[in-house]
Amino acid sequence: MRLLVTGGGTGGHVYPLVAVLQHLAAAQNLQLTNDVLYIGRAASVEEKIASEWNIPFAGIQVGGIRSKGALTQARNVSHMAQAARTAGAAIEHFKPNIVLATGGYVSAPVLWAAWRKKIPIVIELPDLEPGWAIQTTWHLSKQIAVSFDEALKFFARGRATVTGYPVRAEFFQATREQGYAHFHLAEKFPTVTLFGGSQGAHALNEAVRMNLRELLRMTQLIHICGTNDQPQLEAERAALETEFAARYHVYDYLNEAMPLALAAADVVVARAGAATLGEFPAVGVPSILVPGLFAQGHQTKNADFMTTRGAAIKLSEGNLADAFVSTLLKLLDDPARLKTMRAAAKNLARPDATERVSALLFEYAH
Repeated sequence: MRLLVTGGGTGGHVYPLVAVLQHLAAAQNLQLTNDVLYIGRAASVEEKIASEWNIPFAGIQVGGIRSKGALTQARNVSHMAQAARTAGAAIEHFKPNIVLATGGYVSAPVLWAAWRKKIPIVIELPDLEPGWAIQTTWHLSKQIAVSFDEALKFFARGRATVTGYPVRAEFFQATREQGYAHFHLAEKFPTVTLFGGSQGAHALNEAVRMNLRELLRMTQLIHICGTNDQPQLEAERAALETEFAARYHVYDYLNEAMPLALAAADVVVARAGAATLGEFPAVGVPSILVPGLFAQGHQTKNADFMTTRGAAIKLSEGNLADAFVSTLLKLLDDPARLKTMRAAAKNLARPDATERVSALLFEYAH
């Protein structure tokens, strides 16, 4: 198989692709450096992640065309057309026999180019609802793999299959003990992992910074903060008393250690990106979700989905400053509720999702 993958903008669109590639490499001897090409936006989160996994990458220039000014829209439409031509040239050179896409603006011109060259397409929808790119290209595909039954209604009957959300095997395998050893955590304190998504979340980082000492009196923190706020948070850590500083573990980004950061946690406080729907259930971790008010409201829908199923508590960004600490400490002080939330999260996991998506690729590849 020669597999072209595309999708990006956030880690939630990239890591499902990595999970499927990881499965294919292990189960089907797919050679990532020879048999795969990732087309994504140049200088992006997808290029960074592809590089970390040694996946060959071709960068294109593309921008969103919704909710923008007229001049920006016109420029980005022009970029889309050029991106389709660039993607077409990369496809012609690579000669894939199947395409797997997860959405994000960057995937649209790639799928248009692949369809024109009659390359079969499979789409994997990480979110509960399709965004603009998948809304406008799903009809070009042979099949859409959706994570949950709730997403079937957005596609014509027979065109979508429920596979579950593809998650890397490490999330199912990571243990609390491994996480505690990796991050040098103390057994006497509960652990909270704070995560603003692949690009960080300033509002969440500020809530932590403003309440840091209060949190560290009773917990230990693994804080994945993104690159923008890391210098200030590192300075805050340096100013802490030695005892508190030892319990505050701050990182701009985690890749291979992310499963351990979730497995170590008694509670995760996070945005509600697409990865929330797959990685948190795989580990079985309770969460407090603070959905971002962007991306057509996808994060709010994701948070509502997890909350109504008993796996999470939703906290609005507007209420973050007032309710963050009290909500977190109240939950940590309720072992029975934590146990129930862990079970509810685990119940949403689909360990066979990567295998199911991989089977679709073999079914439609020519």
